[in-house]
Amino acid sequence: MVYAVVILLALPVYGLAVLSTKLFHVGQNLSPIHTRVIEAPLFIALMLISAFAAVCVLNWLASEPKVLGFCFDERQQRLTFTQRRPARQTTDECVPYSDIHYIKPYKTTASANICHFVVGFAGGNGKAIALRVGVDLTDQDMAFHAAWLSQSIGERMQEVLDLDL
Repeated sequence: MVYAVVILLALPVYGLAVLSTKLFHVGQNLSPIHTRVIEAPLFIALMLISAFAAVCVLNWLASEPKVLGFCFDERQQRLTFTQRRPARQTTDECVPYSDIHYIKPYKTTASANICHFVVGFAGGNGKAIALRVGVDLTDQDMAFHAAWLSQSIGERMQEVLDLDL
């Protein structure tokens, strides 16, 4: 994916290099073909489109991971989840209950009754991470999980927050 970004950025970099040499009179002996090319409206449009596409690809690559599945294991006292980052392999992660700072259940839409959890925990380097798990849970599933988790994890489990209010 990095190669795609480099290729998409090559055209704008070329255009800016030729334009800057023309503007600062450094390239007095610059070939007229180069200056005619960067003045063409098609080249300018392609340069802007490729720069925008490169920024979009970089934004997509830097986006947060998506949790595909999760399991709270009370016996082993850990949260196990499978996540996938854009353009990367899926990974399985385990978080001990002792590293979990909070679990916040959210109800996002009153009409469709869709709920999810946000789990806050300390990452491998001590950095605080907030991970959204259990997307598209029903109200009944959320109530069941919230009751079970409040018994399992204690005061770190917070009350259900209705985001529509």
